Amino acid sequence: MGHRVLFPTSVVGSLPRPDYVKDLIADDYVGSAEDYRRSMEAAIRSAVALQECAGLDVITDGEWWRTSSIGVIAELAHGVELSRKPADGRPWMVVVDKLSPQPP
Repeated sequence: MGHRVLFPTSVVGSLPRPDYVKDLIADDYVGSAEDYRRSMEAAIRSAVALQECAGLDVITDGEWWRTSSIGVIAELAHGVELSRKPADGRPWMVVVDKLSPQPP
């Protein structure tokens, strides 16, 4: 009898990024576009292998190609401001007003 999946397992949201991936997507990355692509593709292969080793049913790229989902949310929602964390400069959102959809 084969393996029976009661419900599929997957990562929800972004897979946590190791430092070398954070360096690749940083604003001050100095490599060429080709170096970036090659390095990110290798990173994605490792993210996929990690999920396969964990036995997940639905494998993703970990959303590592995306630099940030924060900007997307800020573009779609009124009431948030993009800012940077004082401690380390990472982007973050601050709620400054009642949240609502941005007008088209």
